[in-house]
Amino acid sequence: MTVLSNHTGKQCIHYHHDEDFPELLENIHVKTGWDFRDYKKSSLKRRISLRLSAHNVSSYRDYNSILESDPEEYSRLVSTITVKVSEFFREPEVFDLIRELVIPSFSPEEGLRAWSCGCAHGEEAYSLGIVLANSIGIEKLRNVRIFATDIDEKAVNTARKGLYREDSMQNVSDPVKKASFLKTDIGYELRQDIRHLVRFGTLDIINGFPISKVDLLFCRNMLIYFEKELQKRVLEKLDFSLKPGGLLVLGKSETLPSSFSSRYEEILDRSRVYRRIS
Repeated sequence: MTVLSNHTGKQCIHYHHDEDFPELLENIHVKTGWDFRDYKKSSLKRRISLRLSAHNVSSYRDYNSILESDPEEYSRLVSTITVKVSEFFREPEVFDLIRELVIPSFSPEEGLRAWSCGCAHGEEAYSLGIVLANSIGIEKLRNVRIFATDIDEKAVNTARKGLYREDSMQNVSDPVKKASFLKTDIGYELRQDIRHLVRFGTLDIINGFPISKVDLLFCRNMLIYFEKELQKRVLEKLDFSLKPGGLLVLGKSETLPSSFSSRYEEILDRSRVYRRIS
């Protein structure tokens, strides 16, 4: 999956002229197409403060001037705001639960449609591919489609290569490394037949159209960065995507709002894996 990250530096600089902050977000949207206007302001300000510090300015008005004089700063700013956080088999217990729920009822004829929304560098989507290939057999997955999307085209292009350094492999056991990866000089390359299970694409879930008729949908640690109204809009799109009986996987610190509670049941308490029941 694509997310925002908290600034944990020891120094804290207080910025003034907050009335210029909406103008900054509007400029980012107009110049880059990235729309952060309905993201949580506290998270945005923590990330943006890094760029203000880099230029030794303390107001959004001054930083807007810097962006106007140096358009390449927009790229550096967006890179600072959007931090790719992903790893193979993140929260392994989630994948254990997916094995229990999906594998016994899997039909090679019917196949499976899965979606990793906010896929970052692809580890989550590939993790699902590895689970299916190792549990069912790659030869039975001809009707499996795993879609993986992110707003960041660079991240998606990196994901397509299926090349990962050692630090991305901390949750991958030695048997899985041996069965699913080829060792290279710089790390590990995912097997081609598993890579072919995943179809990557660029998608802005806020403004774009969701993938439809999905059996299993991962959208983890994205909603926490949105204001409540934007959360609701995105969840409505995810709800549209899922088939009745489909599974929605959220992040550990995310929950479905009460407005969706009648349509979903959580598989296990605090698992954040929900089944659509209607």
